[in-house]
Amino acid sequence: MVRNYILLFFIITCLCVDIHGQNGSIILTGPYLGQKHPGRLPELFAPGVISRPGYFEHSAAQFTPDGKEVYWSAKPDNESYYKIYCMKMVDGIWTQPKPAGFCKENEYYQQFTLTPDGKKLYFTNGEKLLYVEKQNNGWSSPIDVPAIITSGTDANICCITNNRSIYFISRPGYDVFVTRLLNGSYTTPEKLGRQINSGDYRENSVYVAPDESYMIIEATKDAVSCELFVSFGGEDGSWSERAKLPIPWGRFPFVSPDGKYLFFMTREGIYWVLAKIIEELRLKE
Repeated sequence: MVRNYILLFFIITCLCVDIHGQNGSIILTGPYLGQKHPGRLPELFAPGVISRPGYFEHSAAQFTPDGKEVYWSAKPDNESYYKIYCMKMVDGIWTQPKPAGFCKENEYYQQFTLTPDGKKLYFTNGEKLLYVEKQNNGWSSPIDVPAIITSGTDANICCITNNRSIYFISRPGYDVFVTRLLNGSYTTPEKLGRQINSGDYRENSVYVAPDESYMIIEATKDAVSCELFVSFGGEDGSWSERAKLPIPWGRFPFVSPDGKYLFFMTREGIYWVLAKIIEELRLKE
């Protein structure tokens, strides 16, 4: 009897202790790094793993469609250059964070986006727009984005949809543009209307649902406070008046490929929240 109690105590103790690898790092398993899923109030995502002390994160967490890879932009506090970091699920266990294989030293990788199929990743190195293509063992070498896509403007590509339309922010005006693939070629970029590009705000970033059913816009009035708005797409290609999401401060929105969670950046790290808050605004509209 005593021996059974000792065995039971040992089992309970093991279940309550974090499992660590040989280097002392926590072993993570399961979808979304095994993190406790958020509700309607934003929560810090993967504290100590993705939102790390000593680092400044500068993007949302972007997952591939199979949920087995995650990418984000960050830099150590004592360094100047951002890199795109990644983690992968291998044999059911998430690897430790490390820079993506295409990142080079002393180059700038602050903004990026994955295509909905996860086969391409677009980014800027601080000088030009580039993309990499998925290969069996990682990513290809960087490839220049054709200038026709953004008409040679100073731009940041924010989102690519299922039909391969590209949404981007064009500077210095900080407005949202779209270019669409038509007969194998991209059209002249079109500036979106006042529902998206408000005269009172500067638009910094945008996320568009793969089916273009809604768009989340990051905008600021004073270059300090950043707000997130949502606009819903109509069947005729129009966009509704944008409505503010119930998030006090946020940047670089991204919705998980399964449509369940909205990720965004704050000054404290990367947060996530149920994407139901988007549909709740649609019902109000």
